[in-house]
Amino acid sequence: MNNYLAVVEYDGTNYKGFQSQPGNTRTIQGELLKSLATLTGPISGFGYAGRTDAGVHARHQVINFKTDSELDLYRFKWKMNCILPVDIVIRTIKKVHPDFDSRRDARIRQYAYYIVNNNYQSVFWKKYSLLVTGKLDIAAMREAAGKFIGVKDFTTFCSDNLHQSFNMREVYSCSLGKHRDGLLIFKISANSFLYNMVRIITGTLLEVGRGKRNPESISSSLEGRNRKLAGKIVPPMGLFLTDVVY
Repeated sequence: MNNYLAVVEYDGTNYKGFQSQPGNTRTIQGELLKSLATLTGPISGFGYAGRTDAGVHARHQVINFKTDSELDLYRFKWKMNCILPVDIVIRTIKKVHPDFDSRRDARIRQYAYYIVNNNYQSVFWKKYSLLVTGKLDIAAMREAAGKFIGVKDFTTFCSDNLHQSFNMREVYSCSLGKHRDGLLIFKISANSFLYNMVRIITGTLLEVGRGKRNPESISSSLEGRNRKLAGKIVPPMGLFLTDVVY
């Protein structure tokens, strides 16, 4: 079997997340599998680096799939991008070692959340960012963001319905960038993420920025291992999977 790695970009607005679901639910994986079957016939071993939720986007999702077919990569990518929906595109594709697994072999995953801190939101950002009109204390948010770095139990910062016993994750970087026209970009990278973890952390940082909690509260919230100690979850439209490192 030939094993292929592809980098996929998508706008998740019209999908119920990446992972295939029962019934006629529209997902990114479902559309990819449909297009792959058209061009390659049966495939096996389909994998992906990150399971993004409904409404979340990706600039750099990584998938791999196995097929008996020997693909002409240039022609295959062109054909896939012709038959995929307009909001999904294959950026690159290459043949990889038969044992490569896009999920297990990923060492670092990076997400970004986009916030517009202004009194209006550009029409080009409305679908892809959260509008926050009140003044934010950026310095306090940056101080709070630094407290997430390291190996920690993130039970407080994942959704209540997560039935998982091991919630330790290692966060490598956590930063907030300020750009023109009030654009704020929150970036976080880790070995992996819990369900809704990035959106809950973002919501908590916004509470710090609004003065509803102080940066020091982050440490006690982590230690408390209770979802009620974190901030509200932010909407999905501002969240992007931006990179996966192997």
